[in-house]
Amino acid sequence: MAQNPHSIPLTIRFQHEAEIPQQDARRLALIRFGQANHADPARPMELTLALPPLATPAPPELWLADEPVAAGFEDGIGYSLTGKVLFGWILVDEADFDHDMNQAAEYVYERLLAFHRAKGFPHLLRIWNYFPDIHRESDGLDRYQAFCQGRHRALERVPLTEGELPAATAIGTTAPGLLVYFLAGREPGIQIENPRQVSAFHYPRRYGPKSPSFSRATLKPWSAQSHLYISGTASIVGHETLHTDVLTQLDEIIENLRALIRSAGNGISDRIKDPGELSMLKVYVRHAGDTAAVKSRLEAALGSQAPAVYLRGDICRDDLLVEIEGLYA
Repeated sequence: MAQNPHSIPLTIRFQHEAEIPQQDARRLALIRFGQANHADPARPMELTLALPPLATPAPPELWLADEPVAAGFEDGIGYSLTGKVLFGWILVDEADFDHDMNQAAEYVYERLLAFHRAKGFPHLLRIWNYFPDIHRESDGLDRYQAFCQGRHRALERVPLTEGELPAATAIGTTAPGLLVYFLAGREPGIQIENPRQVSAFHYPRRYGPKSPSFSRATLKPWSAQSHLYISGTASIVGHETLHTDVLTQLDEIIENLRALIRSAGNGISDRIKDPGELSMLKVYVRHAGDTAAVKSRLEAALGSQAPAVYLRGDICRDDLLVEIEGLYA
């Protein structure tokens, strides 16, 4: 069947498990949330993340392509692809690196960066990073800072410039394993920064010897409709954490999300006016006991129809209590 050049190559939405067909030739990915990481080379389109749901329902993410999908597992990397997009993941045991997050991150990124290029999808559009004990310190750095160091070394060798780095999330999980998954395309997206925040590339050294390597969002124009992939967004203005209570932090996040939507330009802001109109929101909450209050406040601000799941996760700074990522796809 001929491809439709004006179709949208990918849609992503939450879908209740009972409504997901057992077989679907267009399924690019199915991502569930649970107590442990799980990735099966025999089913490379499926992942379970060690992010326990905090509110019900918490349906999986279903990624559907506009054409049949091919999938495989090569040299430790699971993937699925169409002629337009590539989904891929890698899950490693830190014990193989003497529990050195710096080395594990470098290895994972070196492998993924080589893989997506070799498959003919040279442009990263969105990437997710999950690992446990994100704030545990070793040799004067916490594990998030060590992760940023290892990632930075791998990116330097490609090299990727500041303007080529995609939207990203890094969250602390509840189970062992460094799990990274990504979306890549044949053509680049457009990096979007938040006018309320300093670019993460230019954070002061006090946040670690190597700056976090991500953009605040990636805008990807397709022929039929643009997508907006929003990074994990916290209560940060400039480069400083603002507020010490979870609800005021949440209010600041909502303002940051609104700023990112406006910064994306007419292709997005003409279609959606508020974060509640995004296709998906993932809300990471540090303390499970804050969930009800966070959910109530978010629904009051964005409406109860906002497509959100609430997940237990540690945020990249130890003074941050909540973080939200979003997408319009």
